[in-house]
Amino acid sequence: MTTTPRLSFFLALATAGVLTSSATLLAAQDGNDVPGVGEPGGPGRVLAPAEMEQWLRGRELFDLSFHRSRGLGAPEMNANSCRACHQDPVLGGSGALELNVSRFAHDNGGAGPYMDLPGGQGLSKLRPPYVFGREEYDETLADVFEQRQTPSLLGGGLIDTIPDAVITANEDPTDSDMDGIHGVARHLMINGVEEIGRFGWKAQVPHVVDFVRDAMGGELGITTPVDGRGFAMAADADTTPDPELTLAEVDDLAFFLTELGPPLRKNPTSPVVLQGEALFASTGCATCHVPELMGTGGPVPLYSNLLVHDVMDSSYRGMSEPGAGVGFFRTPPLWGIGETAPYMHDGRAETLLDAISAHHGEAQNVRDDFLALPGADRNALLAFLRDL
Repeated sequence: MTTTPRLSFFLALATAGVLTSSATLLAAQDGNDVPGVGEPGGPGRVLAPAEMEQWLRGRELFDLSFHRSRGLGAPEMNANSCRACHQDPVLGGSGALELNVSRFAHDNGGAGPYMDLPGGQGLSKLRPPYVFGREEYDETLADVFEQRQTPSLLGGGLIDTIPDAVITANEDPTDSDMDGIHGVARHLMINGVEEIGRFGWKAQVPHVVDFVRDAMGGELGITTPVDGRGFAMAADADTTPDPELTLAEVDDLAFFLTELGPPLRKNPTSPVVLQGEALFASTGCATCHVPELMGTGGPVPLYSNLLVHDVMDSSYRGMSEPGAGVGFFRTPPLWGIGETAPYMHDGRAETLLDAISAHHGEAQNVRDDFLALPGADRNALLAFLRDL
């Protein structure tokens, strides 16, 4: 008899002696559109009953369409729910091109110096219908902008377990091995203590719970309790009492994302996939897209070094941050990439072939080696990527 992932989940619970008649737990693993352990969009491990209930509370908040009565908009926003942007191929995944948001700055037509606009780079794309001047903005101060593609959040909890020292061990700021690649970690100062960024296109966020606070404020205009780390929007000018999300709700959202399972391989033993995997290494792709990093619970097969690299051409104009200048982006994890098109930080690449071809700067030599492969080898490497 073949054991399904959902049945395996119940067998594991029974073995552990924690099988319960809780209606919430049963509904979570026996239909009602909540995937089981090992299924796309499901938890990455067997959760105890109380953990499952918290995971479901967080999932419900992630899927909730917030309303003005909950403090939506400040007054700008990019969406009315987390799910609105993170839904491809499952809840918690990436977003389509039309969900891109933009950042604006001023660089004197490319001549410099680069300057952030008053209030920062962010400019939300929407205002709620009840706010005057909806979708009308004064952009006269800006002369450079950069779109940002919605990243997948699947497996984020595993990425959060990777220690700072594991990430910094791969830094090569002076290109000591002379391979043209000189990635660096994003070093952030949080309350006077240095931490390493893991999340965001410029690795500007260290941990999942920081991401939750940052996204609630920046994407939805919803205030959250301050924890002293600088990622929460503590107050806004609407009539809803602050914080608009409780500490328990922040914890539930963070728990949902932390326990949201990573993308799973599809057919890793296929001969063509194995051929592509070998070519992925031999062409140098694995230099930055490292197959796995060691987390506190074991290896994390994310296909990223989580370092920041310059991968754009010399004429590129975009946003700059301390430790991640114009054209510098975190190496995006490749797990699940076959189902998260379009690609690159701004969605400029519609296909995986387009994405590889769009690599410049530090990745130029690796890109050229890929493009020089015979057609059958290129197809094998692409088949490997689609399997991740």
